[in-house]
Amino acid sequence: MIHSGAGLHRTLLAVLLLGNAVAFAGVDPPAQAATALVTLLLAIDLAEPSPAPRPVRIVLVGLVALLLVQLVPLPFAVRSLLQPGFVNLMPQGWAPLSLAPWATARVLASLVVVAIVALTAARMARTRSGLPLLLWLLAGTAGALALLGLATEPGLPDRVLLIRANSGAGMPYGSFVNRNHFALALELGLPAAAALLAGSLRRLPEAGAGRRRAVAESLVTGALLVLGLAALLRCGSRGGVLMATLGALLSLPLWRRRSLRRLGSRLPGLRLLEPRALARLWAGAASVGVVLVLASTLATTRLPALGDSLTRLLQLENASGSTRIEIWHGTVASWHRSPLLGSGAGSYASVIGPDRPPTGTQRLEHSHGSWLEWLSTTGLAGALLLVAAVAIVVVTLRPSRLRRLRSELRYPQAAAGAALAAMMLHELIGSGLFTPLNRYLAATWLGLLWGLAIRTSRLRPTHAGAPDDTSEPPITTLENEGA
Repeated sequence: MIHSGAGLHRTLLAVLLLGNAVAFAGVDPPAQAATALVTLLLAIDLAEPSPAPRPVRIVLVGLVALLLVQLVPLPFAVRSLLQPGFVNLMPQGWAPLSLAPWATARVLASLVVVAIVALTAARMARTRSGLPLLLWLLAGTAGALALLGLATEPGLPDRVLLIRANSGAGMPYGSFVNRNHFALALELGLPAAAALLAGSLRRLPEAGAGRRRAVAESLVTGALLVLGLAALLRCGSRGGVLMATLGALLSLPLWRRRSLRRLGSRLPGLRLLEPRALARLWAGAASVGVVLVLASTLATTRLPALGDSLTRLLQLENASGSTRIEIWHGTVASWHRSPLLGSGAGSYASVIGPDRPPTGTQRLEHSHGSWLEWLSTTGLAGALLLVAAVAIVVVTLRPSRLRRLRSELRYPQAAAGAALAAMMLHELIGSGLFTPLNRYLAATWLGLLWGLAIRTSRLRPTHAGAPDDTSEPPITTLENEGA
């Protein structure tokens, strides 16, 4: 039986992602209030949430517990023992460990929103019709962002979409107040278009309506990739271009059904030159080449400046010559003040003062390195939870597991690997996850992996050389939903 809310969660997720993409990436209070309302409706509609694997449950419970511990009032003696370096800053009597309790409460609220987005994405990924819709939503969001960026590029440098005054550090681009955060959004969206393009290329040998649909999807997804890559190059984000490239390279083993060793064993028999395999190889290589050439052509006027700026990757704009390395040194010094539980999630701007390097008139909101800032504000406890979360993703995306899956299940997870790898690398030197839309895009990919892990656990085990038409067991009520 399909409950009455079937399909509503898909519309709500589309409204959340596309709405925030247009409304300045969700950084303003009205956008955040609207997002809270949408996530409340999503939570109500989650009548049958996807069961979380035990490691995921442990990490989620640990994160919530850590933030709650930071918000619980404790006596001064306990706080001075846990946070010896902040004794001169903390109030007397009973108070929370967090030196910015309201900021920590906001982080906890954002964690709830991210969890609901991930649950909704997992619900969609578990269904045969929901998975492609989820990929199209991610790719469409990236395409909308690219169009907004390219269309408003010649506009006022101090206005976002020619409307909103820029309140962020750095130059705005598209609907973002910071071009580096814009680049991270494209890193999180464009892999979905790549997965759709790869899937449509595989269906080109089909006859009749299937082939016509594959051609149309190839053209649309190719156009999205061209626009997205052109916007990524033109926005001038040095880290964005570098980390997107590294993320794509790291994900390469996840796209192929056979390992390099297995491919090498086939070379003596020249079986790689089978007509169907050769056609797919040429179609894929030609498509990638055309996309890169067209994107580079659209971005050609910005490429020289981008190349020059890559040599100054660690320099910061409007920071009086300070570099990321100097800010990172200050962040590590702040962590030393409270190494176990940190100063409170979200409290970085409130506590970095004593360890702040000279940054001129720029207010230091973040450390320009999300993971180092997370260590500083949540301590070793938060760092261990982060490492555990990354380990879960890595194990889920291990190539030996993905090679057993059909292409329509393998490509989305390979795209997730590219997106999440680029995000993890970019956040080593950036703070793009503090922009709400980027958090929602990352949560969507995590939910996609969550849902597909549940879905593929019911598939019949196959060896790496099995054909791509591995059958699934009978579809359950949930998998029929929205089909």
